[in-house]
Amino acid sequence: MLPRRCGKIFISLFAAFCLLPNVQAGVIQRTTLANGIHLVVEEDHSAPDAIVQVWHQVGGRDEIPGKTGLAHVLEHMSFKGSKKIKPGEYSHRIAAMGGSDNAFTATDYTAYFEIIPAKHVDEAMAMEADRFTHLRLAKKDYVKEIRVIMEERRMRTDDDPNSRMFEELSAVALRLSPYRNPVIGWMQDLKRLKIKDVRAFYKRYYVPGNATIVVVGDVNFAHIKKVAKRTFGRLKKRPVPPRFNPIEPEPIGPKRMVAYLPAQLPMVAVVMPVPVWHPGKNDRQAAALDMATEILAGGRSALLSRQLVDKQRKAFSVSASYDPFSMGVDLWSVWADLGAGQTPDAFTAALWKSLNALRDHGPSTAQLARAKRGIIADEVFAQDSLYLRARQIGSMESVGIDARRRGDWLKAIRMVTPKDIQQVMRRWINPRRATTGTLIPTKNTGGKS
Repeated sequence: MLPRRCGKIFISLFAAFCLLPNVQAGVIQRTTLANGIHLVVEEDHSAPDAIVQVWHQVGGRDEIPGKTGLAHVLEHMSFKGSKKIKPGEYSHRIAAMGGSDNAFTATDYTAYFEIIPAKHVDEAMAMEADRFTHLRLAKKDYVKEIRVIMEERRMRTDDDPNSRMFEELSAVALRLSPYRNPVIGWMQDLKRLKIKDVRAFYKRYYVPGNATIVVVGDVNFAHIKKVAKRTFGRLKKRPVPPRFNPIEPEPIGPKRMVAYLPAQLPMVAVVMPVPVWHPGKNDRQAAALDMATEILAGGRSALLSRQLVDKQRKAFSVSASYDPFSMGVDLWSVWADLGAGQTPDAFTAALWKSLNALRDHGPSTAQLARAKRGIIADEVFAQDSLYLRARQIGSMESVGIDARRRGDWLKAIRMVTPKDIQQVMRRWINPRRATTGTLIPTKNTGGKS
């Protein structure tokens, strides 16, 4: 259920399929409060711990031009105190319980979470309900925090040539999708944002009907439901704003982008918009895209690593990415770090030769089995983590997928055939739809972005 990554732990094919029926650690139970808040609980009494996550269905996609980064700014400001909690006190309380807390913002959602001893779940939920609608959002705090965020952008993006190149590449590849904008925001927008923008964003999007509370761990659903009613249930019901989810136009031809940035070595990335999973509508197609990505780049023994890195020496490393659990479309990506003497043109030519070979001939029986084994292994091992299980539930719910259908995804994975792989490669992974970005290293003149 997790997006494919390059490195992974493999278990035997027999063990993976034996474990498949037990992938779900517990039954998902859910209810919706009178004010529209969704509550999803998965009981797991194997250890006296629990995780509480509050998912807001608002992220980078809900921002307007000129005000990118607002969702992330509001996430930062959510730790600056509320009606009942002083700045910094929230995390101190969680630490005193023996737990930890954090938050993250994405294009599709913003989430806050605490991992705590299960006996403190009631208190954590009460604190989350307080900052849900009673944030201080003081101007003096904002003035300091926006500087922190701008510095974060400089460190993670502006001063990182690979991140900078990918940011520009996404903007070139997509025309309407909000994935074309960075979640942290464009620097020129961050410089112009005001505290009134943050307050307006908070008032508009942090409403009960726009949130999902996820609790996983040593808890009782009936009790959690009572706690939710006396904490979150007291919040006033308010209109839920519509989400921005445009239809991305089909590419009419290939595009290229060259980025000249201070870097040590070149990098090449090829991206193209592909569909995400819509349960019951395109199960085999989305699963086949995920399988193709796994076959191509699921670890050091994957097709692209063996062919382009080990045998042909066209790149130092190769990776690929596909996230079927998002809204609208996903930007399917394959990228490579090039070493000394390796050229972007040679790598790109070899890459398409490998991609076209998979399209024309399909995967071997061994490749298909290895990919299914890897995806199932990811799912099995994810069940050992309360955080990953809760994140899986919350992210699915936030993009409109009922988390109780998570088992349907693995069923779709098991059904994928070599012909399915060929069909999605032919339809979606072809050079006419691709945007190719090349990072050309330049000398660092010492200037700052």
